[in-house]
Amino acid sequence: MANQKSVLKGAQILQNIEELKQRRFFHLELKGLTKPTRDILSELVNGLLEEIGANPLAAFHLFSGLMEALLNAIKGNIRHIIFRDELLKKIERLGETQEEAEELLEIIMDTSPLRDAMHRYVVPDKIKRQVQSILQLEDRIRAKKQILKDEEKEFLTDVRYKLKKNRMRISVKIKITKDELNFRIRNDSPIHNMDFGRIEESRIRHKQLFDQGNSADFFRPEFLDEKESAGFGIAMIDEGYYTMGLNPLDLLTITSGSRTTTVYMRYPLAALREMAF
Repeated sequence: MANQKSVLKGAQILQNIEELKQRRFFHLELKGLTKPTRDILSELVNGLLEEIGANPLAAFHLFSGLMEALLNAIKGNIRHIIFRDELLKKIERLGETQEEAEELLEIIMDTSPLRDAMHRYVVPDKIKRQVQSILQLEDRIRAKKQILKDEEKEFLTDVRYKLKKNRMRISVKIKITKDELNFRIRNDSPIHNMDFGRIEESRIRHKQLFDQGNSADFFRPEFLDEKESAGFGIAMIDEGYYTMGLNPLDLLTITSGSRTTTVYMRYPLAALREMAF
């Protein structure tokens, strides 16, 4: 974690938590969402919320939303690595040398229309299954309940190596202003245009249900889009905003470039303090 004056790592953050809670700006670099990382974030963010006098229920919805945004970022980076890998294999099958294939892959990944067009050559369900498998394997390691098979260890090691090789990071900036608590979560993978459109459409449907007094109905099967990247995590964050009496379409913004996705989450301090049980 860094601000203008210091760079601290995990244990140091916890050791200096009382001092850190007095600051107004933080920049954290995350490699994943391990239990120690979640514990540090909980201590820091909930400590900040206590300092600004946030209602405990509002604090719960905010922290839950932050965890959803971070999980989305992690899944986005993993999904991107798998997509790159699958696409590289298909390019190599066209007879290209590995060097030529990798050069062509970089051109495709940097060009939004080409990148989106390549989706037709990569099976979305295969990517979805692999992302789920990776998250499940990581959960099993954290739970220490099952020993991974050799092929599972090899699969997980390969994904971790590619995430590191491609510098797939997640950064979080936290800023407290006079009126708001702001978060900026950025991961090193773009949202494909088709997925981005589905997310925006689903958010509008969710808002329509909220206006009718039935926002929770969005999570029923007839409304929920079960396609990968269709915005379930974002919907959970939006629902937290609605529960707090806030409009997420005004306060949560998602942007995507050729290499990154950024989520901006704003919380008015007055709303955090005044939310009633």
